[in-house]
Amino acid sequence: MSGIDYRIRATAAAGTLRAMATLTTLSARCAQEAHRAGPLAAAAMGRAMSAVALLATDRAPEGRLVVELDGGGPIGRVSAESRGQFLRARVDHPELELCLRPDGKLAVGQAIGHDGFFRVRREDEDGQFWESRTALVSGEVGEDLMQYYLESEQVASAVGVGVLVGTNGLVAASGGLVVQALPGSEGRTDAVAERFQSLARLSHLLAEGQSLEDLLRSVLPEPIRFFEKEPLVFRCQCSRERSEEILMSLPNEDLSALIMEGGAEVTCNYCRARYQFSRRDVEAWMQSRAR
Repeated sequence: MSGIDYRIRATAAAGTLRAMATLTTLSARCAQEAHRAGPLAAAAMGRAMSAVALLATDRAPEGRLVVELDGGGPIGRVSAESRGQFLRARVDHPELELCLRPDGKLAVGQAIGHDGFFRVRREDEDGQFWESRTALVSGEVGEDLMQYYLESEQVASAVGVGVLVGTNGLVAASGGLVVQALPGSEGRTDAVAERFQSLARLSHLLAEGQSLEDLLRSVLPEPIRFFEKEPLVFRCQCSRERSEEILMSLPNEDLSALIMEGGAEVTCNYCRARYQFSRRDVEAWMQSRAR
């Protein structure tokens, strides 16, 4: 792997077609390594990270956006978070393995299931949040994101997300692309939809070295206006200080139990970092509370 993860926006057809594309290969690989995830879970997290990166394209950089898929499948919940340029992801059962689909692809939809929801939660810098959800279509993430755009944002969209896992079991390419038809685009969408079919191998094209700009040029009519690239990186916002704040908010009886147990350990669900606190730490919290 080389280069950096990024996303880019573009418009075409006098602004009546809008597109967003994201490369998340490095971030998906980092998530896989953090969770020691197998190919199936890595693909699920990579797709979710591409989805959240696409949805966050027009959001304030200080805000937080979370995408969660819970379809009742054996992999459990899959979620990804975007905060500015930072991405992170988690999955309940990173060790899950299933047989490949008949077409040779990873069975992400079967793992996630489709008896559930695609949830989007937005939180601004002041802590206010908005949440919306739509029913899952397939659990394959791309189709579910397309349905979300249609139902929650009332925008007809063509969506493609994909993750390629190499023969070594590690993520080799991950990314996504969305093209949206805005008012005035009538007469152009059929040609775009036909071109979009060529992106069925999206992750393979990225692995072969095609850039996001190349992919956008393959589906949008010229002239195309590209906006500035936005770098993306896998990074967790957890810290010892935040973990301490969570523990200090526990009621006295829970803190007393931690003292009896000799302290506490907090493990981040997103990056698996561990923060340990001694009995003396917990006793100090109790004493400060009593003052």
